[in-house]
Amino acid sequence: MEKKKFTNKKFLLTFALLGIFFSFFQPTCGAFTRVTDSGDGCPDWPTCFGSWIPPNDIHAIIEWSHRTSGVLFGIVSIMLVIFSYLVYRKFNYTVKTYTVILILIIIVGGIGGAVVLSELNPAIRTVHLAGAQTIAALMVASFISINISKVDTNKKIKTLSIITAFLAIASLLSGAYAVWQGAGAVCYRWPLCDDYLIPRYTNQWIHMIHRIISIGLLLHIARLSYVLIKSKYSTTLVRSGYLLLSVGVLQTLIGASIPISEFSVWSRSVHLGLATIVWMVSVSIIMITKTKNH
Repeated sequence: MEKKKFTNKKFLLTFALLGIFFSFFQPTCGAFTRVTDSGDGCPDWPTCFGSWIPPNDIHAIIEWSHRTSGVLFGIVSIMLVIFSYLVYRKFNYTVKTYTVILILIIIVGGIGGAVVLSELNPAIRTVHLAGAQTIAALMVASFISINISKVDTNKKIKTLSIITAFLAIASLLSGAYAVWQGAGAVCYRWPLCDDYLIPRYTNQWIHMIHRIISIGLLLHIARLSYVLIKSKYSTTLVRSGYLLLSVGVLQTLIGASIPISEFSVWSRSVHLGLATIVWMVSVSIIMITKTKNH
C-alpha cells in the first residue's frame, strides 16, 4: 500500500511539474501567436476553417498549435486531479485547487473561443490572459503545497513579495492591453515616448502607464531580491532571490530593447514569457514564506 502511494506521489509530482511548464508555455505561445498576427489564423472555434486539422497556412498552424497546447494542458490538469486524490484520499487543499484549475482551464479555453468570435476584442483578450495567469499562480501554489516546506520570515518579506506579485501581474496585463489597443508601438523610443517626456495622445498614455508600472516592478524586484539574498532564513529563499533578480532584470532589458529592435517578434514574445516567469516566481515566494507569530 505504501509503495502504491509512493508511486502515485511520483506521478503527482511529475504532472505538477508539467502543469507548471504549461502554465508558462501556454501564455508564451499565446504571445507568439499575437505578435505574429496569427490570433485570427483560425477564424472559427473550436475547429480551424471547419476542420480539426489546420490548413497549410503558417498563421493557421500557429493558432492551432496554441489551441492544441491548451488541450494538452487540460489533460495534464485532469491527471493532476486524479493523482492528487489517489495520494491524499480526501478533498484537501491540493485536490480542491487542482479541481479549480481544471475548471478554470475550461473557462479560459471558452474565453479564448470568445476572443476569436469577437474578432480579437482587446478587453476579452485581456480577461483571457488574466485567466491564464491565475491558473499559473494556482499551479505554483499547488506544487509548493505538496513539495516545499514553508519558511518563517518577517512581515517585511511577506509584504514585499505581495507588492511585487501585484506589480508583476499589473505590468503583464497592462503591456498586453497596450498591444491589443494598438498602443504597443506608439512610443518607439525608450525611456521617452518619441521626443516628449509627457505623452500627448491616449494611446501614448496607455503605453507609458505600462512603462511606469514596469519601472515600479523592477524597483520592488531589486529590493525584494536584496532582502531575500541577504536573509538567512533558507537556501530556497536565497535562490528565489537570485532567480527573481536575474529574470526581472532580463525581462526589463528585453522590454527596453523592443523599440530598439523595431518591435521584432522574438523580443516581444520573450518579453511576455519572462514576465510570466516573474509573476510565477513572485507567487512562489508568497507561498513559501509565512510570517512569524512573535
